[in-house]
Amino acid sequence: MSAPSWYHAQGTVPPRPPLAGAVEAGTCIVGGGLAGLSLLLSLAECGHRAVLLEKGAIGGGASGLNGGMVLPGWAASLPAIEARTGAADASALYALSLEGVRLVRAWIGRHAVACDPVDGAVEAVRVGDPAAFAAWADESNARFGTRLAVWDQARTQDAYQSPRYKAALFDPDAFHLDPLAYLRGLADAAEADGAAIYEATPALAVKRRGGGFYITVPGGEVRARRVVLAVGADGRGLCRRLDRAILPLLTGIVVTEPLGERLRDAIRADCAVVDDRFVTGYYRPLPEGRLLWGGGLAMRAGADALRRRLLADLAGVYPQLGRPAATHAWTGRMAFTRHRMPLVRELAPDLWALDGFGGHGLNTTAIAGEVLARHLTGGDDAVRLFDPFDAVTTGGPLGPLAARGLVWGQSLKDAWRMRG
Repeated sequence: MSAPSWYHAQGTVPPRPPLAGAVEAGTCIVGGGLAGLSLLLSLAECGHRAVLLEKGAIGGGASGLNGGMVLPGWAASLPAIEARTGAADASALYALSLEGVRLVRAWIGRHAVACDPVDGAVEAVRVGDPAAFAAWADESNARFGTRLAVWDQARTQDAYQSPRYKAALFDPDAFHLDPLAYLRGLADAAEADGAAIYEATPALAVKRRGGGFYITVPGGEVRARRVVLAVGADGRGLCRRLDRAILPLLTGIVVTEPLGERLRDAIRADCAVVDDRFVTGYYRPLPEGRLLWGGGLAMRAGADALRRRLLADLAGVYPQLGRPAATHAWTGRMAFTRHRMPLVRELAPDLWALDGFGGHGLNTTAIAGEVLARHLTGGDDAVRLFDPFDAVTTGGPLGPLAARGLVWGQSLKDAWRMRG
C-alpha cells in the first residue's frame, strides 16, 4: 500500500537504513506499526534501550492507512469483557482505554507531532435503540467520568443530512488524525530518546540462545534479552502459537474526489463518524473537500470490489451525493483474536506478544504499549488485566470460514433491523 500524497501531511520521507551487522539491546521489537512504535516510545521515555525491526517502511501496513480515529473502548464490547473478567477488571480495562485516548493526545503535544488532529467523534445510531445509547451515556459519564452527549434525531440530522440516522452519541474528547504522520512522529520521538529503528529489515527467525535471543535478519542479527512480537496480521512464521491465535481480516477505505459544497451541505460537522452496525462503517472529512469512507470485513477482496461496496454504502447513507468517484482505494489486513481483545502477554519466558487489536488500535496500542513498558521496566502489574485473554487458536483452516459466517449472519441481522 502506498500513501496518497495529499492524505498524509508529511508526504514521503527518506527511508531509514536496514540493519547491517550485529547489534545488542535489552528489548527487540518486531513490527513498526502502531503497537510496536507505541511500545518503543514508551520504553524510550523510561530510559530503556530498545531496537525495532520493520520489514518494510514505518506505517506501511494497515496501521499507517487506517481511518485515523482515536476513540475509547476496545474491539470487544464492555459486556463481553466483563463476562470474562468480572466487573472490577472490566472497568479497569475500559479506564485504560480512556487513558489511551489521553496518551495519544499527550504524545502529539509533547513531541510536536504534525498529524492534524481534529476534535470530536460521533457514534451514529442506525440499527440500535436510541434509549439504550442514552442509558450508556449516563452510565459512562457517571462510571468513567466521560462527557458523552446524546443527540436526538433532529440534532443528528442537522449535522449529518442522512435519512439513516436515528440518534447519535457525541464524544468531545475523542478525535481523528492523519495516522501515518502520527506514526512517523512516534518513530522520530523514540529515536530522539535513544531508540534504534531499522526499516527494510524483516525478522527471519527468533531463536533462544543462552540467556537471551538471537533475531536473524538478512543483513545480520540482533542480540536481545527479550523479544516483543508486534507484527499485526502480516508477520507470520516467527512464533507458531501467535500465528494460530491471529485471524487476518481485510477492511477497506475509499477516498472521494473533491466534493466541494456538496460535502458541506451533507456533512456539517468536522467530527469523525462511526455507526453501530456489527461491521461498522466510518468516515471523516479530509482536506480539499474529500471524504474518507471505510469499513467492511472480508477474507479476500481486491481494491476494486471493496471500492464498489464502500461507494454503495456511502450512497445509501448520503443519496444526495450521488455516486462520487473514488480517486483512491486501499485494503489493509487487521489482526483479530477469537475474544477480540489484544494479546498483551508472555508467550514464553521473555517472548512477548503485543498484537491482535482488531481494527480498534489508536488508543489501545498506545495504552497497551505503555502498560507493557511499565511492566518491563518497573514491574507495574496492570498488565495482568490482559491475562484472561489468552492466545487461543482461531480455529485453523476453519477459522476464516467461521468468521465469514459470523460476519454474514450479523450483516443480515443488521440489514433486517435497518428495514424497520
